[in-house]
Amino acid sequence: MEVSKIRLIRNDVSVWLVYAGRGRKFFDLFRQTRSVFLSLPGFDANETVFQSDELIRRHLAMSDAVGRWISGADSNPPSRRPNSYNPYPNSDAGSFAHELGNIYRLFIDAKPGDLVLSPTHGHFDPYLVGEITQPWRKEDDTPIPLLEDELVPTRKVRWLNTALARRDFPARVSRRLQNQHAITKIDTDLYQDIFGLVYPSYVWGQKSKLDVFGDSYTGTDPLQPYASALLVKYVVASVFAYEKGEFAAFQKLEPHAAIDAFYDETLVSEFGQNFNSPGKFTIIAAVGSLSILASAGLIVATADPAQPFNQTKTEAVQTVSGAMTGAGKAPRTQELDGYVNSMTAVNWTDVQKKLGKPSNDTMKTSLSNSVEVATHRAELNAR
Repeated sequence: MEVSKIRLIRNDVSVWLVYAGRGRKFFDLFRQTRSVFLSLPGFDANETVFQSDELIRRHLAMSDAVGRWISGADSNPPSRRPNSYNPYPNSDAGSFAHELGNIYRLFIDAKPGDLVLSPTHGHFDPYLVGEITQPWRKEDDTPIPLLEDELVPTRKVRWLNTALARRDFPARVSRRLQNQHAITKIDTDLYQDIFGLVYPSYVWGQKSKLDVFGDSYTGTDPLQPYASALLVKYVVASVFAYEKGEFAAFQKLEPHAAIDAFYDETLVSEFGQNFNSPGKFTIIAAVGSLSILASAGLIVATADPAQPFNQTKTEAVQTVSGAMTGAGKAPRTQELDGYVNSMTAVNWTDVQKKLGKPSNDTMKTSLSNSVEVATHRAELNAR
């Protein structure tokens, strides 16, 4: 089974709104260079510069002079010696301070693993959504054609496979994603809404989210999702039982009895079905391991009963472990190993026949959001 990435999110993660220059003129360059940057032509920084407020100011003053020369506002080529510039210019001091704040936010405050959202113009145009991959590095300076090929410092970004436009975000998030600042740190109380749209699966502290898809969902039979819903509920209950140290007792029960005994609604903050996506179920629970263990449980439960069970378990561990990205992977992998290796062949082979096969037959159970993203991207492009 194909599995989308399971993001292990830092507790102190930040989300940044980064505009691609005036009129979004750098938007294509953001995507092509896999980076985000500010309009800082000639800002010739090194490791020492970002450790000194005065040096940052001098380099910014130099970059402003280079920018005026490129635009034709000044006819004489500017000095490329930062020490020749006043770090506290009197003219346009407000604008200088604003640019200075942008530099601090992008090159000092933003950390690897932080999420970046970069909007285009329209309400239906997909954002660029990605994760910062590196601290600032001199080697990442990039020539920008729209700035006469002047080098600018950049932050490298891994763009994610998403298709999210402003209209897809809840209203309170959408309002925050509109301002006039080059870079803005989004309020932390909006993060769960954002993560829920960006990541099909994530672990964030003691909260975990998992999306399960039925790629062959037709939308014409109201009972079509039933078998998949039952399977998902069973696997989630198995995770709850494992975390309580009662996995052996869980596996001795028939599937419906196991669900009745171990599915704990107090741990579930959301169990939703989205019929606008390919038969998608979304589960959010106050159990940090849910997305990891439930992914493995679903892989095992939907595997071929004729395949040797040890092979099924090995493939499940390898697949889910390979899908995890982010810090803290080692302890999560240990928990994954413990869960899967505690599975009994007698019980799970029975689950494969009674729950996994009906779910596959009716909805083609999947843990990959590739069909959802492609479908939604096509919808946006059609507008």
